[in-house]
Amino acid sequence: MARKRRKKRTRQLLMIAAVVFVLVIIVALVVLLLKSFKTLKSITLTPNFAETELDVNQDYVLSVKGNPAKANLKSIEYVVDDATATFQKGPESGMAVLHTGSEGVVTVYVKKDKIESNKITFQVVDQARKAEEEALAAQRAADEAAQAAAMAEQVEEEVEVTTMVMVTGDNVRMRAEPNTDCEIVTTCKKGDSFTKIEAVDDWTKIDYNGRECYIKSEFLKEVSPEEANQAQQVEESTTAEETKKEEKKTEEKKPEENKPADNNANTNANTNTQAADAQAAADAAAAVQAAADAVAQAAQAAAANTVTIQCKDGPAQFTKAERDYFIATWSYTGMAEEMMAHHSADELHTLYNNTH
Repeated sequence: MARKRRKKRTRQLLMIAAVVFVLVIIVALVVLLLKSFKTLKSITLTPNFAETELDVNQDYVLSVKGNPAKANLKSIEYVVDDATATFQKGPESGMAVLHTGSEGVVTVYVKKDKIESNKITFQVVDQARKAEEEALAAQRAADEAAQAAAMAEQVEEEVEVTTMVMVTGDNVRMRAEPNTDCEIVTTCKKGDSFTKIEAVDDWTKIDYNGRECYIKSEFLKEVSPEEANQAQQVEESTTAEETKKEEKKTEEKKPEENKPADNNANTNANTNTQAADAQAAADAAAAVQAAADAVAQAAQAAAANTVTIQCKDGPAQFTKAERDYFIATWSYTGMAEEMMAHHSADELHTLYNNTH
């Protein structure tokens, strides 16, 4: 009987011990689980403002969040790399306040033990000074634009139309006054070109080496500066060849110290002179043709480097450099093409020539 009671008591004690053991295991598991819910894994720092540039000596609030959300964020360290700024815990839980210092770059983050949050870098600028500088820059730009507009308007008002005229005949007289009774200044040949000043009745006032002179308008035609230059090049080349020809003839016609007495010698001399004249004429013709070819090549090269601009008096040819200059001159208006169309071709040529 006593043995049965002892066995029963032993079984009861074993059951109690088993229940206690199970309860201890359950409690330990619960504690470990709760602890894992509060173990800090990471920290996130987020600005509560939209500014990308911060003002000097101002407060800015950032949010501090741990992962998991119930993790203990007590005793965290607030780090800032600017000695003139401060970074500390905010008035509410989960907040941090950055107080900016002087201008420059500032970086902030928080950390606890070995866990650090993301680092955030801000540019600190004196906003009042920046706004003042921007206002001054805008004012300077406006003043410069107004000055450029005034200068362009002044150039338009002061520019004088330059027209070239070319003589169409030979032995055309240039006179000191617009009449046939006054002084003849010089005699012009075909192809000579001058700057036209104005028309006076049936005369044209021209600039002759800084002197105002007159030529009958019926012996002149208006040409572009390019045409005048090409004609001048041809004339210079032809003149040079004719000069060489005359020099050669002069040398061939020098008297000989011992003139032959027989007719055969005279005949040979005449034959040689005629042959030399023929050769000189052929050389001169070849030189004139070469000069004409050079002018044609120059005209082709100029045409390849020209553009058409719609002017007040119709379309006209200009160099690319001239067109680029006009566009740059009136770029401030935003209507460079309209400004070019408002002027005649001669006015645009004069504007470019007066500034180059």
